[in-house]
Amino acid sequence: MADQPSRNPVAPLLSALDHEHLDPGYAEAAERKRAAPGGPRPPGRSRGPVVLLVIGCLIAGLVLGVAAFRTDSNEPRAENTRAALLQDIEAAQERQSQLAVSATELAEQLRASQSAAGAAGPVAEVTALENQGQLTPVTGPGLRITLDQPSAEQGQNRSVILDRDVQLLVNDLWAAGAEAIAIGGVRLNTRSAIRQAGGAILVDNRPVFWPLSVEAIGDPSAMQVKFISSPSYGRFSSFAQLYGIEFDRSAQESLSLPGGTAPDLLHAQPATTSATPAPTG
Repeated sequence: MADQPSRNPVAPLLSALDHEHLDPGYAEAAERKRAAPGGPRPPGRSRGPVVLLVIGCLIAGLVLGVAAFRTDSNEPRAENTRAALLQDIEAAQERQSQLAVSATELAEQLRASQSAAGAAGPVAEVTALENQGQLTPVTGPGLRITLDQPSAEQGQNRSVILDRDVQLLVNDLWAAGAEAIAIGGVRLNTRSAIRQAGGAILVDNRPVFWPLSVEAIGDPSAMQVKFISSPSYGRFSSFAQLYGIEFDRSAQESLSLPGGTAPDLLHAQPATTSATPAPTG
């Protein structure tokens, strides 16, 4: 039997190295990393971000170009608008100057008319009527009454003091001898209205805020004596005990109340000397 040639054990290893350049274990690990999320992408996909970046740069350049073109085209229009606004401002300033001159001339005419009428004539009568109508600012001693709703910590309803309560208080102050009254800085006149809107008090349709300050000019001692025996004093004292409202009064040596707003005349007309009075009886 002829001898068979001896088998070389190195031959298979050399053949594997010649055909397979990567160890099978390394090849399997690389394949798992490529298949995992966030793993390295194949070489063919690396161009996508570059293409998107180029497209974005082109779009941004196009937008900037269009904006620059529109800015250049709108520049004459903006300049015309600016010139028109400057003309309006100059016209308003000129109008204001004319009104100031007119107001000065009217004031001089008024002073001349008052001087011609005399201090003891119609001017004095107008001044007396303005004082009676609560239209002029006044100062003097009096009473200050502070009202406030109960606090939220007391667990009470905040709307304890209503408009009718304030109306009763004001009427009792007039009856006690008050010569002028203001609520929250709003002067009362013969036609003033005290109303309520929700939790707010309106005086002549002007809101006043809590705590309310009611100031009345008059003889403090005489007013306190009469006010203590009035119905409103008893009502507010009961509110203070039952609901915890604030009800304080104090005599003041000097109070300054603003002038009231002149009422709008709806039916009154100037009296004429030629008018014949209607017969009575």
